[in-house]
Amino acid sequence: MTTSFYNGVSGMISFQSGIDVWGDNIANVNTPGFKESFPEFATLFSNTLSNAYATSDIGLGNYMNSTAKDMSIGSLITTDNPFDLAIADKGWLAVKYADQTFYTRNGSFTRDSEGFLVNDSGAYLLVANANNLIKTENGYVINREISTQNLLPSDNLSPISLPDNLILPAVATKNVKLETNLNDDVKITTLKPVKQNIDFSAMYNKDGEDMKIREGQNLVFGFGENVIYNKGLLSVKYCFRDDEIDNKDVNIEFTLNGKNIKLTLPDGSTKKEISKAIAEALNTEGFKASASNGELTISVPNKIILSSNTDLMKNTAAATLAYKNNPEDEFDFSNMNEFINEISSLANIAYPESVDVYLDDKGRIVVDNKTNLPLNSYIKEANNSNKKFLSNLGRVGNELYPHTANKSFEFLENSQDFGGYIIDSKGNKNPVSITFTKQKVLKDTTIWKGDIIIQTPNENITTSEDFTFNSSGYLLVPKDINVNGINFQFELSSFAKPDNAVSYSFNQDGIEQGYLERYQINDDGKIIGIFSNAQDAVLGQIPVFHFQNEQGLESIGDSLFMETSNSNKAFLYTDPEGNYLTSKIKSGMLETSNVNFSQAMTELIVTQKAFQASAKTVTTSDEMIQKAINLKR
Repeated sequence: MTTSFYNGVSGMISFQSGIDVWGDNIANVNTPGFKESFPEFATLFSNTLSNAYATSDIGLGNYMNSTAKDMSIGSLITTDNPFDLAIADKGWLAVKYADQTFYTRNGSFTRDSEGFLVNDSGAYLLVANANNLIKTENGYVINREISTQNLLPSDNLSPISLPDNLILPAVATKNVKLETNLNDDVKITTLKPVKQNIDFSAMYNKDGEDMKIREGQNLVFGFGENVIYNKGLLSVKYCFRDDEIDNKDVNIEFTLNGKNIKLTLPDGSTKKEISKAIAEALNTEGFKASASNGELTISVPNKIILSSNTDLMKNTAAATLAYKNNPEDEFDFSNMNEFINEISSLANIAYPESVDVYLDDKGRIVVDNKTNLPLNSYIKEANNSNKKFLSNLGRVGNELYPHTANKSFEFLENSQDFGGYIIDSKGNKNPVSITFTKQKVLKDTTIWKGDIIIQTPNENITTSEDFTFNSSGYLLVPKDINVNGINFQFELSSFAKPDNAVSYSFNQDGIEQGYLERYQINDDGKIIGIFSNAQDAVLGQIPVFHFQNEQGLESIGDSLFMETSNSNKAFLYTDPEGNYLTSKIKSGMLETSNVNFSQAMTELIVTQKAFQASAKTVTTSDEMIQKAINLKR
């Protein structure tokens, strides 16, 4: 009969433990990462009634054999703390408290006073630390030379400090790439006044039209007596008067195209005699000259450079000026500087030290009469003249009034500007300007001059290079150049496009210095600093551990577990090549308790009733014993 007492007492003891388990579950229904426990009961050993007809057992009650953990994943909720972590699959986070390592699914972490990630109990989160922070007087600097590609798997785990005063150092620019089209349309707006070294084949008129000046095109420019151009010959006429009888001979001396002509005629010679004598002298020297009724006509090819020491013949300087890609003689020109020098040379022959010829800052050719007398200049069309060129020269070929300057229309160059910036080793943003100016047009190629200017705090670094395009507008050379140790790469074309259709791309690989804006943790557990320069840097990686038998882990409270011989050692998932495979970690989220509240309450009621029934067994057994004792009376 006493066996029933033990059955009731063992039931009360075991069900009390069961109530403790269910009460603990209910108490932790809001504890992040908490894993629900289930009480597991077993019967105590029993007695066998050997004299019974069939073998029968009398049980001696029960006891709570163990508690089983429900390792299913709880719901994930969003928080406003970026350091809250939730594992979206199986696995455990590792924390260190004192000298021991524990495992948890409660990812509630904050930074302590030193920046270390700790949980509510002060245990440090263990991380594969990149160890790429360098401490300085002003804070911490990221060491870019340390690779953070494969931080895991690693046996070297440690707490990690995430400081706020963190700097990502600058990366100096090594490569620059410019992609654009250099607009080569027949009429453009990207124009500037020409400079003296620009080739005429690349010049535009005042209306922004390409004048298309090409090999051999020419014009006649002159000062002094007017000349006539006809079929390659330049002709000038001189009209003479009869010499007055004054007892003096007629002395005639002049230089024509470098040959000196000197004549002496009798006093009182007529104009016919004078013109005829000069014509004969010129013809003797190989020139073509004729005289008629006192008029002398001199006709020579290309140039008439006549300097006279007599009032009978005025100075004349006229020449056929021809554009040549590669000038061959004194009156061939390719660029503005050569053209102005030739005009100036003619002016100085006709009117020594009386005329200035120059290019003004608006791209106009200026012919300036410095004297008190009117002077004569002129432009004439030749057989192969360019009408747009002649039209743009305009007023330069008019009579020069005293102290007055004649000015052409603007000569313009096709100049297109691009730019960006580069980063130097100190993190400074240095502006870069790249200007392409159409320089020369040849038969099969077009040359643009590229001027690169890097503006540093101390100086401007300049480089000029000629870029050659084929007749189809594709860049031939150079594809890249080195400027002060920086490789400039060019993907250029030179097509005719509307101005509003031209765009460009300027890219460089330098990175300016950045200051920490925030931290974030991505799905593979990498702790990343986000910086003001739109760059990021990895500081460490959070490992997710696994166990052969999670039920074998020992709970020590605070949602912390210890590995045991039953759970075996913690390990990381890796692929056949040894690369780390992680469960997804969600930043700014927490895993809730997986306690099923309604089930826990139901089990609590059932266990309570079982406890009451066990207690009733004790009182019933007590009453039965009391009855037996009373039988003796």
